[in-house]
Amino acid sequence: MWYVAVFDAKEDVARKEIYHERSEWLKKREKVFQKKCKTIRRYEVVGSSPVKVFFIIETDDPRTLNVLSTHFGDAWYSTTYPVIERGIAEALKEDLSGIIVTKQ
Repeated sequence: MWYVAVFDAKEDVARKEIYHERSEWLKKREKVFQKKCKTIRRYEVVGSSPVKVFFIIETDDPRTLNVLSTHFGDAWYSTTYPVIERGIAEALKEDLSGIIVTKQ
């Protein structure tokens, strides 16, 4: 299953603390997390303040996502969503199938 995890740094957290968390992540958890995920990609919104980060994750074990949110939980607001890939035409077709047209 694919997931999007959105992390927004809390306003009162210093950049120094964010850098420290990243360093700790690399030392302790990154390798374990990567073993449990088929794919993990990190994206950061350029110029946002506070820092905003998105992860695109593919894993068969959703409990793995708790490792990420637990590690960064004190300094970040985080939300994770299960997602599917769907093209615009496919989404439109599905949206239109739910609309009932009546003649007046």
